[in-house]
Amino acid sequence: MNLRALIIFYLFSTVLSAQQFEPGVIIDSIPVANSTNESFALYLPIAYNTDIPSPVLIVFSPSGNGKEGVETFVKAAETYNHIIVCSNNSRNGSLDRNIAIAQRLFNHVFSNFKISENRIYLAGFSGGSRLATAIATQSDQITGVIACGAGFIANPTYMPSKQNFAYAGLCGDRDMNFKEMVGVRKYLNRLNLRNTLFTFDGGHKWPPIEQILMAFAWLEIESLKNGHLKKPESEVMKGYTKNLEGAEIAIKNNQPLLAAAYYERAVNTYGSFFNLDSVSQKLQNIKKDKVYIKTLKSREKAFNKEDVWTPILLKRFDSDYENPKNANLDWWDSVFKKLSKRGAKADSEMLNMIERLRFKVFVAAYMKNNSDSAKPRGDQLVFCKALVLQLYPKPNKDEL
Repeated sequence: MNLRALIIFYLFSTVLSAQQFEPGVIIDSIPVANSTNESFALYLPIAYNTDIPSPVLIVFSPSGNGKEGVETFVKAAETYNHIIVCSNNSRNGSLDRNIAIAQRLFNHVFSNFKISENRIYLAGFSGGSRLATAIATQSDQITGVIACGAGFIANPTYMPSKQNFAYAGLCGDRDMNFKEMVGVRKYLNRLNLRNTLFTFDGGHKWPPIEQILMAFAWLEIESLKNGHLKKPESEVMKGYTKNLEGAEIAIKNNQPLLAAAYYERAVNTYGSFFNLDSVSQKLQNIKKDKVYIKTLKSREKAFNKEDVWTPILLKRFDSDYENPKNANLDWWDSVFKKLSKRGAKADSEMLNMIERLRFKVFVAAYMKNNSDSAKPRGDQLVFCKALVLQLYPKPNKDEL
């Protein structure tokens, strides 16, 4: 399917249905018109007014769990008065299939709700994040993307290039895609595309609500600068102060890279509203500090090791999966023991890298056992379960 034909918002002019839904309540299964058994979850903020065009956030979950996708953004919906929608059918898999599902969902939403034409946002987690960005790259009508835990689809056609949407990335520092998300920010900076990256202490999961609220606040300021929104200076000051507070906390916790990110976002986002010479100076001072330089080098070293070990581990996994009778679980045990022993003598950047590698192998096993195209044989399933148990002796991951 041609994505350029995906978002046709000819439906802005009228609202075809007067159907009412209760605000302040998650409705987890609303049928999508002109579809076969497709539905979506919906949340209308308590202050929702059918007569006033509302901003909307359309969310894509990697598992097709619309209720979970909506729940993640409820507090932000109330804080910023957004409609939240999440498909129950779009999930990791065929891009063409997901685009078709998104088309029908968009048609339904814009037919039944009065939407603010300049306040249309997409969000997603993991594969849902990749889908949200892919759709945004093919339309000039998306205001912003909240990309959680993953960057772009590996196809230049669906990578941002000259679009005008704002991109807020969110990712845990132990997320398997953390290095990718750091690279996404560098890529977007080279193209001078509006973006920021919020990082948090955690793995591959939906971001904490505090991070989501900061992402919304950042997108609000971007809309304000584009003339699509009005805010009193006191509201702008709140967002600016939140970034300064984040920087100060990071400094106290000896997290210079995080502190620099907060200061840099404050300067880039709020520099047109306030005189931030003192903040710019703090940012320069941090980047000259020996601790910052050492930590940055440590992260780059960890990224380099991650690049070396990722293909080794994934190639070994593929080989063991195809021939599970020849798989040597002791090899896996020895590799991660060796990495962990090195990590124990290293810094937090190396420890985070080891956790990212561990999770990459877990995901490889999970994907094999949840593939729509090829179901695993019994011996392959046994191997995957044994490997996951070795990677995570404590049951803190989804069962395969």
